[in-house]
Amino acid sequence: MDTVTLLKERQSLRVYDKRGIPSSVRTRILEAAASAPTAGGLQLYAILEVEDAALKQQLADSCDDQPFIAKAPWVVIFLADYQRLYAEWDEAGLTPSRTPGIGDFFLANADAIIAAQTAVIAAHSMGIGSCYIG
Repeated sequence: MDTVTLLKERQSLRVYDKRGIPSSVRTRILEAAASAPTAGGLQLYAILEVEDAALKQQLADSCDDQPFIAKAPWVVIFLADYQRLYAEWDEAGLTPSRTPGIGDFFLANADAIIAAQTAVIAAHSMGIGSCYIG
């Protein structure tokens, strides 16, 4: 399937197969997300995987009471992560010259969103459905 068709056919799904997602498929999806373009190549985001039933239930409750979240076999959270910026400075032996500002906040969020979209499209290309939660 060509990419444009893939993009047009993707839709949000809120009912999931009980079989789960093999770890090899999860790895491929996360590898695709990690290959997404980022501002300055810094990848100012983190990816959290949630499989624990109690944590998924807490997410379902806290995300406007959406019970389908708790039923998902695999929940992946993409979030802005400034700590990566500090880690880069530290690894390079540099002292931060500034505190991250609003521009960094927007870049980190954009990086997380691009990684999430890349993961969603990679998953869809392998027959795995998904649903964004704001």
